[in-house]
Amino acid sequence: MMKQLTLILGLGIMFIPPSYASMDLAAALSSKKVCERTDGYIQATLGNEEEVANLVNAVNSKRTKVYSDIAAKDGLDPAAVGMTMAEHERTANPGKFCR
Repeated sequence: MMKQLTLILGLGIMFIPPSYASMDLAAALSSKKVCERTDGYIQATLGNEEEVANLVNAVNSKRTKVYSDIAAKDGLDPAAVGMTMAEHERTANPGKFCR
């Protein structure tokens, strides 16, 4: 139960874009400039825009910290946490994933 609660809290945290990012994650996903990967990270899909690259780096960096923190707290592998987060997101928003 505690691990599930930690994952749910982590899901909320991982999708908050950093305040310094000029592009919003939700906007980037809806415009298909980025997509969600099955490992819990995002990747750019269109072009090589600096703004998109900055967003991808910032979000993925934040997610790495969240996954590592959850993994350390619950005795899990960070990669497994990322994949679990991605699976939860895929269930809620299947259209946001890379093909």
